[in-house]
Amino acid sequence: MPRFGLVLALVAALFGCATVGKKFDTTHVNDIQKGSHDKQQMTAWFGEPNQVTKPLSNHPQGCVERWQWTYAHAVAGGSTTSEVLIVDFDAAGKVCDNAFSQLKQ
Repeated sequence: MPRFGLVLALVAALFGCATVGKKFDTTHVNDIQKGSHDKQQMTAWFGEPNQVTKPLSNHPQGCVERWQWTYAHAVAGGSTTSEVLIVDFDAAGKVCDNAFSQLKQ
């Protein structure tokens, strides 16, 4: 993630501002329940993911698919905002792991 922030800051410095990904609603990030929610619920809450990775291999909880939502925006000489949500699913399409990171500077 640090390399991503450095690249975003460099682009912002060169061009005035830079945006990566699409802003997504973070209202339900803390509502995600492992084993209960599924892909349909994640799409309803956050929209289509920016990236889908499957199959996952050697995941500690046995997850087989990862969805990722990423948004970052930087203004030259000003603020930087980044949000990343990762949701992993089991073979039945249920959430088996998730993580959220948010940075505002």
